[in-house]
Amino acid sequence: MRYLSGHKLTSLGGALLLIAAAAAVRVAVLEEMIPPDVSARPVIGVPVPSVTEHAAAALAAEKDGDVGAALSYYRAAAALDPHCVDRLSPTFLGTVFEEKLKRWVAEMRSGRIAAGPSAMRDAAYLFRRMYGGCG
Repeated sequence: MRYLSGHKLTSLGGALLLIAAAAAVRVAVLEEMIPPDVSARPVIGVPVPSVTEHAAAALAAEKDGDVGAALSYYRAAAALDPHCVDRLSPTFLGTVFEEKLKRWVAEMRSGRIAAGPSAMRDAAYLFRRMYGGCG
């Protein structure tokens, strides 16, 4: 422990401060160079679909037998309004939706529905939102 004392310890502390400052400058410079994610913000003049529109699109995809697309639309609705998958909320999509989600997950796991890996990620997201996870 004697090795890190006095002048050597002060020098080490100063070097660490310089490294931290250089890293902060680099992050600030790179932050300005990375273009913002335009998909995360609405474009002026282009309407953003509502939760109701996403739910309607999900129902249409269900009727066509495309569970993967339906889950994608439901996830988009939950991203817009997380309360739509909260059973205590007045905007909850309903117990029918909840039962469908459980059935779809079981059928995807058993292989009866081939919906792809993105559908399982969407279903997992909806489950976390519905049953108290980190979205």
